[in-house]
Amino acid sequence: MSRLKRPDYLPTRRQIVEECAEIRRNWTHSERRRRSVGHGMASYDDAWMPPQILTSQCLARVRKIVADAV
Repeated sequence: MSRLKRPDYLPTRRQIVEECAEIRRNWTHSERRRRSVGHGMASYDDAWMPPQILTSQCLARVRKIVADAV
């Protein structure tokens, strides 16, 4: 673009910053995480973990059922 022919609308730096901030406010948590630097790195929260069974809770329930049945 030549210096003599300017575009009809040329936003200021402040307007660009404000519009970008408005766009980022509408991002979901997953969108924000995807767009962050280093998004390809798996974090502890993203890693799949097998389901955990707390045997103490299972035993307590079984004991309660047995006690109620007697």
